[in-house]
Amino acid sequence: MHERTARRVATGILALMGLLLLIGISGLKFVRQPLGYVGVVRNGGPLDNRKVRQILQPGERLTFTGLFSQSPHNYPSVRSLRTYTITSDPARGSRPGVDVASVPTRDGVQVGLEATVYMRFVGESDSKVLKRFDGTVGTRKFTLPSGQQLYAWEGPDGFAAMLDGVFRPILDNALRRELGGLDCAEVVASCALVRPSKRSVPSAGSAIRAIENRIDRSLSSDLLSTIGQPYFRDLRFRLVRVSLPEPVQKAIDEAQAEYANVTRDKARMKQARYQARRTRLLGKSYRENPALATIDAVKSAPAGSTVIVNAGSGGETPSIALGGN
Repeated sequence: MHERTARRVATGILALMGLLLLIGISGLKFVRQPLGYVGVVRNGGPLDNRKVRQILQPGERLTFTGLFSQSPHNYPSVRSLRTYTITSDPARGSRPGVDVASVPTRDGVQVGLEATVYMRFVGESDSKVLKRFDGTVGTRKFTLPSGQQLYAWEGPDGFAAMLDGVFRPILDNALRRELGGLDCAEVVASCALVRPSKRSVPSAGSAIRAIENRIDRSLSSDLLSTIGQPYFRDLRFRLVRVSLPEPVQKAIDEAQAEYANVTRDKARMKQARYQARRTRLLGKSYRENPALATIDAVKSAPAGSTVIVNAGSGGETPSIALGGN
C-alpha cells in the first residue's frame, strides 16, 4: 500500500471512530417506557428547537428517540388512578403542613376535614392537551414541604408537589364555598345539640352524599375555568370524617351525657312504677292465699337451711323457722 493511501485509510478510520464515539456518548438515544407512565420527548440538539418530538405510550418497548433528544418527561397514564388526601389531624398527615384542611361553616364553626379526591390525569388520552401541559405547567418547578424543588415529571414527589401548587388551591376554594354555605348541624348532626340550625338537618348519610356531590361538580367546573384545560378528569371527592374544635366537641359530649342521664332517669322511673305495681299485686295474692306466701317464703330460704313450718291452728298464718348455717 502506498504511503498516501495508507494515510487516507488511517484518517478515515480515525474519523469514523471519532464519529461513533461522539454518537455513542451523547447523541443516539433509545428509551424503554415504564408501565403506568406516558413520556413526552423534546428535541435537545444544539441546533434543534425544543418542540415535542414524540409521545411514548405506557409500556412501550425499546424506542429510538433521536439524536441529542431530551430524556422523556414521564407523566401518569390516564389508566392510573391518582389520589389526593387531606386530613384534619396534623399528626396523621404524610406531608406536614400540606394535607391538613379545615374550613368554617356558615355559623362560624371551624371544622376539620378528612377526605380523598380520586382523579385521572389526561395522560395519553389526548396528546394535544398533554403537550400543552408539558409546555406550561411542566416547565415550572414546585416546592416540596422539605424545600426541594421539582418539576411535575420528576417522579411521584414532583407530581404531588404539582398537585399542591395547582390543584390544592382550587380544592380549598371549593371546600370553603360549599361548606361555608352550610350550618354546622348540616355537616355534623350532633352539632345541633349546641348550635341549633334553623334549617332542616339531614341524616348523616344523606348530608355526606350531598356534600360530596356538590364538591364533585364544583371541582370539575372550577378546574376547567381556572386552568383552562382538562388536565384532570373523573374527579370524585369522598368525605371520610368531619372533626369539630375541641371546645365544641366537649360541649356536645356533655350535652349527650345529660341527655343520656335524662333517658336513664326516665327508664328508672318507669321501672319503679312497674315494681310498685308488682308489689301491690303480690301483696294482694298473699292476702287472698296465705299458703302461697308460705311457699314463697320457703323458696327464698338460703340453701342448706333447715326449714320448720308451724301450721298453727284456727286459721292462723303458719310460722316458719330457719336453722342451720
